[in-house]
Order: sequence, then C-alpha cells, then structure tokens
Amino acid sequence: MNEKYKLKANKNHTNLGFKLGDFVWLHLRKERFPSGRKNKLMVREDGTYEVVQKARENAYKVELSRDIQISI
Repeated sequence: MNEKYKLKANKNHTNLGFKLGDFVWLHLRKERFPSGRKNKLMVREDGTYEVVQKARENAYKVELSRDIQISI
C-alpha cells in the first residue's frame, strides 16, 4: 500500500540532473533575502550561480555571491 501512495505522490516528480559547472537560477525564500532586499514586493529570483558539488540525487551546492548572507 505504501508503494501505491509513493507512486501517486511522485507522479510528476522529475530529476533535474545538473552537472558540475552548470549555471542555475536561484529562487530565494522570504527569510533568505539579502540585507538589501527589505521589501516583500521585490523580486525573489537572483542571478545565475554555478553548481560546485552534488550533495544528493536532487540536491546541489552552488557558489553564492557575497551579498547573500546565509549560514550553511
């Protein structure tokens, strides 16, 4: 029965499959805005970033710019 639920939940799931050195577009959540973005109406997307390491099957580490202040 669990397998049936898993198949239904992952019906539209796709693996992105980035390679090292690929550039990806980053979408920041509200609590992750850089210090210069204080308005909720400002865009949440931020430029392209290079993939530097594959953490898991569908998780990647990217090279972030200095103005994004997050702790890892």
